[in-house]
Amino acid sequence: MSDNRPIFVLDTNVIIDYVDIIPGEDGKPPVEPTIDLSDAHIVIPSVVIRELSNFKKEKGERGKAARTALRRLRKLAEHSYCTMKESYLLDAAIEPISCFEEDADVSIDVLKEAFYSEQLISILPVHKNFRKALPFHPSDSDMDGQIILTALTVGMLQHNMPIDGTADPEELWDTYFNDVILITNDNGLASRARERGIRTERYGYKYPAPYTGRRDVCVPKEVFYEFYNTGKLQLEFWNEHMPDEPELIANEFIVMHLSDESDYPSDFDPSNNPYFCNIGRYEIREEAIVPLRHIRDFPVGLKNAGQAIYAEALVDPNISAVICTGPAGSGKTYMATVYGYQACRNGEFIGVTVVPCDSKSKLGALPGDLDEKMDPEVQPLKNALRNYLLNEDSKLKRELTNLKKFGTGAEGKKKAKSQGCCDDEADKRSIKAKLTDRVDLIWDNWFSNIPIEHARGRDFSYELAIYDEFQDQNISQADTLIKRLGTEGKIIITGDLEQIHAPYIDSSSSGLVYASTMLKDSPLVAQVCFTEDEVIRHPLVKMVAIRQKFKE
Repeated sequence: MSDNRPIFVLDTNVIIDYVDIIPGEDGKPPVEPTIDLSDAHIVIPSVVIRELSNFKKEKGERGKAARTALRRLRKLAEHSYCTMKESYLLDAAIEPISCFEEDADVSIDVLKEAFYSEQLISILPVHKNFRKALPFHPSDSDMDGQIILTALTVGMLQHNMPIDGTADPEELWDTYFNDVILITNDNGLASRARERGIRTERYGYKYPAPYTGRRDVCVPKEVFYEFYNTGKLQLEFWNEHMPDEPELIANEFIVMHLSDESDYPSDFDPSNNPYFCNIGRYEIREEAIVPLRHIRDFPVGLKNAGQAIYAEALVDPNISAVICTGPAGSGKTYMATVYGYQACRNGEFIGVTVVPCDSKSKLGALPGDLDEKMDPEVQPLKNALRNYLLNEDSKLKRELTNLKKFGTGAEGKKKAKSQGCCDDEADKRSIKAKLTDRVDLIWDNWFSNIPIEHARGRDFSYELAIYDEFQDQNISQADTLIKRLGTEGKIIITGDLEQIHAPYIDSSSSGLVYASTMLKDSPLVAQVCFTEDEVIRHPLVKMVAIRQKFKE
């Protein structure tokens, strides 16, 4: 067994979620891993191989990851020559770097530096004799128990204890197995392992604080006036007057304020700024902060800076992908839906494809065809169309006003007619029924919805694709979906990192964070993050949200 190396035992879920933890020439070096395994001895229990073999038959992401891991493990194993005894005693560890010497397209020194360094890997078969001296006897079907047994076995080997059942039970009872760390993201397995003296750690990638795509900053008076009067701030001018500010990022939005309200121009009102003249976007092609050039083309009125930034990103034809994050009620889905409808009417796209990314969807359990199964998932977008029509359709607004004023029934119609507000030939259906018909007509003409499984392999050319609830995607799923963008298409990614519902995913492993980090500083991508005070909600809902936050 190797000496002076940290020893890590891998759980199945870590390999599934982070398949590049298993070296392979077709893989990528882990990006800022939370645990440095470059010079570690990694031990993979044989029961993990069994679990991966079961998962490989699946059609989804888990099956794909299992097949990739098994292919890489086989390549490593085929470079291992050992007796059964050496395998059971971990005396024949594999050096991944040596497995790629013949096939590598780059020099081994480069591979060694970027990928595997001095890493060793062992696959440990577990025999029932290992547990004879232990007060722990998991069944063969107890996968988690078998992984814990592997970790205990590795600990015994590390302490030079016999593993054939002849170890002194008293010595085992009092031993700290701190030399072995079980890497697992499963809370249940971690708790069981800790109870038996095994250290556990989580595995993931380190990400910086989520990128917001905007910067609220107090600027000197001369900077504000330069932008307000000329409509542009050259990068050189900005750097000269704002030397302590971090470097500007492509398509980053700058919300400028003055410390003293009396310094604002006389014709500028901070509380009533419909065109948001104090907000600019860093245009990397011009090396300048430019004003919001497209918000006047957005079909609805904008209520705050976050909505203005989002509208600008949506309407700008030079931006191919928009990532919008923030709390519920800020308008993420509403604005994307309204933009998609108007953009299709204007001939910018041939249609809108909605891909709900909610992890809780169980389409197979619902009756009906695919559209009927998907209908509950797209109701938020249909609701957005209903609200848009109620607010923007003059005929419906007038009818709703009359309904509130005169009511229904014969008496109400009589009052309305006496004031010239009633049309005898008007459609007698309820406003709700009319709205439903209008929304269904719009949806059938311009919108389609597909489950996330059907998005893979698609090419959204000349289409707008909306990925809703993107926070529930893992890194591999996110990478696949982003690549669906086609010729003259556009994708809108929305999500809220505070509302992750998918199992085994947190803010460090969410595809939303991955997409934000990977696409940062691209001239084709804009990112928007709504703040809590930009949420548009009913006062009662706002009050409840504030009280809940206060309790937390």
